[in-house]
Amino acid sequence: MTASGRRPNIVLIVADQHNPHVLGCAGDPVVQTPNLDRLAAQGARFTGCYTPAPLCAPARLGLLTGQYPSALDVWDNSAVLPSHVSTFAHALGAGGYEAVLCGRMHLNGPDPFHGFEKRLHGDVAGYLSLEIRGQGYYTTTGQTHYAVEVAGRGRTGCAAFDDDVTDRACDFIEARGAGGRPYCLVVGYVLPHNPLICQRRWFDHYLAALPVPEPPPPEFLQNLHPALRAWRQRRGVDHLTPEQHHRGRAAYYGLVSQLDANVGRLLEALERCGQADDTVVVYTADHGDMAGEQHGMWWKSCYYEGAAGVPLLARHPGHIPAPATVDAIVGLVDLGPTLLDLARCPALPGAAGRSFAPLLAGHPAPADWPHEVFCEYGGAHGDLPSCMVRRGPWKLAYYHEFDSCLLYDLESDPGETRDRATDPECAGVVDELLARLRSRWSGERALERIAYQQRARDVIASCGHPALPHPLPEAAPAAGVDDFDFSQIPGWEAIRERARAT
Repeated sequence: MTASGRRPNIVLIVADQHNPHVLGCAGDPVVQTPNLDRLAAQGARFTGCYTPAPLCAPARLGLLTGQYPSALDVWDNSAVLPSHVSTFAHALGAGGYEAVLCGRMHLNGPDPFHGFEKRLHGDVAGYLSLEIRGQGYYTTTGQTHYAVEVAGRGRTGCAAFDDDVTDRACDFIEARGAGGRPYCLVVGYVLPHNPLICQRRWFDHYLAALPVPEPPPPEFLQNLHPALRAWRQRRGVDHLTPEQHHRGRAAYYGLVSQLDANVGRLLEALERCGQADDTVVVYTADHGDMAGEQHGMWWKSCYYEGAAGVPLLARHPGHIPAPATVDAIVGLVDLGPTLLDLARCPALPGAAGRSFAPLLAGHPAPADWPHEVFCEYGGAHGDLPSCMVRRGPWKLAYYHEFDSCLLYDLESDPGETRDRATDPECAGVVDELLARLRSRWSGERALERIAYQQRARDVIASCGHPALPHPLPEAAPAAGVDDFDFSQIPGWEAIRERARAT
């Protein structure tokens, strides 16, 4: 309850591909995130929150439903959530809330609402059709190296999308009076997702502020688990130079700062309208991004902390003690049940997640809190399905392609450099975590369901008439990237030719 006796409003901000460590409040000494830092200082920051999948659509659908992607039969970014599956938006509506979506949520298929009463802004697809002066910039390609090679200064459709979404969200907040139904506004951003092109002032600032990263030592790469070696080969990251990593990190940090500015606009709108004290504000992301942070890796679709971990900040003045750091292990599947708990709305049937509202209130984790989360990946770009479990200090990842796993002790090895899966001292841990993983996930079943869905998609694609039109046509900006100078990219001609050839 709020000071006025009403149930609180909720503003849930969901970024795309935000590495949980690239925040000032998380200890990064270089990145400038004053608004997210303020949110953390006025509330709680979780240090161990994980995505249900290191890929956009499965992660977001897991967040909406409180279920893991395999239980939803969701394996990739083309997945469609059946409309009969309940989401936290449905439950909020059942409890009397106005559930409103503004921006990105990766809802494929003919239903763009999935329980939301209204959408203020469509998704990002129309903003991703980018060309840089006719040269071609492939924003979602599996060629991770290409996005890093052409990192630089400019403005993309993704940045324009986030600005437009913020405008609509602020208009909604400012139009609300003190009375009426409480609302839950979900604001979906696309930054800091690639393309790695940010505002000139931020790129130049971070290029000067960030050191040129050192490449991983040869012996580290030689001793990598075969699944990680295959990941690197399929995405072509090993031929990137230290200078290219440097430029890519400068652009990624710049995109985080641009995202932070839009979060600041939302917080200012709440304060301007007198709603800040009566609103629960939560910030998170669908998944992380390696962002060159560890071992020269970029993008997502792996289980290192930078990709599987997500930031989680929550503020509710007078109800969430501040500043607080919560070390309990939680997942995005727990977020929906938590919001429903705070709003005193019906619970989600069949949810794998559970409410961590007591942790927000400053209470210690209950004795039965599992301190366990799972993370699943259906595979893409040649990868086969895999699954991760984090329990206590241990993280185990199982790769169906190689029928083997790796194991990290995050307390003694936070940089995830020593695989202990074959260490005799850890045999009991491996057996226990593999049993937990296999009790709810199967690589064989994943492959069967993925193959079935692909056959079904092939039939639909060849049926001879167009799919149902999206009921929310989007007014996208003119395709292009502004203020981009190709002379800034070392070796641009060779990079362009290689990209065209593949």
